[in-house]
Amino acid sequence: MRVATLNWARNSCAVKCLLFLLIGLFSLISFYKSVQHFQLINFETWPHGDEDFVGLDADDPRLIDYIRQHVIVPPSTEPYNLYYGINHNPSDGQAKVVDELFNHKRNGFYVESGGYTGEVLSNTLFFEIKRNWTGILIEPNPRNFEKLLSRKRKVHSAKACIGETKSADKVVFYNQKYIGKIFNPQDPKYPGESLDLSNAKCFPLYSFLLALGTTTVDYFSLDVESSEYKVLQSIPWDKIDIKTLSVEYNLIPEGMPALIDFMKSKGYIYYMKFIRPYTHDLIFVKPEVLDHTRVQYGELPILDVNNTISWMTRSNFES
Repeated sequence: MRVATLNWARNSCAVKCLLFLLIGLFSLISFYKSVQHFQLINFETWPHGDEDFVGLDADDPRLIDYIRQHVIVPPSTEPYNLYYGINHNPSDGQAKVVDELFNHKRNGFYVESGGYTGEVLSNTLFFEIKRNWTGILIEPNPRNFEKLLSRKRKVHSAKACIGETKSADKVVFYNQKYIGKIFNPQDPKYPGESLDLSNAKCFPLYSFLLALGTTTVDYFSLDVESSEYKVLQSIPWDKIDIKTLSVEYNLIPEGMPALIDFMKSKGYIYYMKFIRPYTHDLIFVKPEVLDHTRVQYGELPILDVNNTISWMTRSNFES
């Protein structure tokens, strides 16, 4: 009797263990299926207390100090390390247009959001090298930011993004080789394979400028792969003086007409549109810039079929 009871207990224990193993296996398979398309890599663990900035208003002194101390990287003091050399202008035409509008102005200030590698398709490198401008390059993609730092740019930089709201935030960022954007798991456009996602800090543009001690921007290059309209909405236009902007328009869900209407409501002139293989930008200009430029009103630089700058007069100049 005792032997039978002991055998039954052993068999019962074995069955229970087998059931637990099967349940664990099925749970693991289910979990894998649920996350196989959203693989988190380059995902940083936040230092203790490092999330305290989340939710702080754009002009909160604690946030400004945090950005100064932990986010902004100072300009490099080492020689440039540019793949194409210092005489190459990698901009897709935007730098040429803005340079003409400012009459080849020296010692200006720029913000480039979507700094990429700091060289390829950079709209600001020309101003830094040829016109002695300063500014900040903002790029949240970890690998791109590492390349950006390796170029030894002589301006500030930040591994972060300009947020869509008026307060600081922490987001998940979708990284690709040439582009990156704030990740939305509900977006049907994401491919059906594992995604390169990373943790990213987002701060209002106003916060970056306060941390740098300025509220005047001569040129703002905004290329953030669909968040442009929301970023522009988050800007306190009564506190920041941005003279010219190039804004990527082709991916924003609000559409190009809404973008143009919004910028006009802020007092800007819709100056021109770029359509190139890698560029879909609108140029916006404050009237005061046109009042002082040597470019004749209604005379616009355009890109011809040979991808060079030419000049023509447009009768449908929009103001």
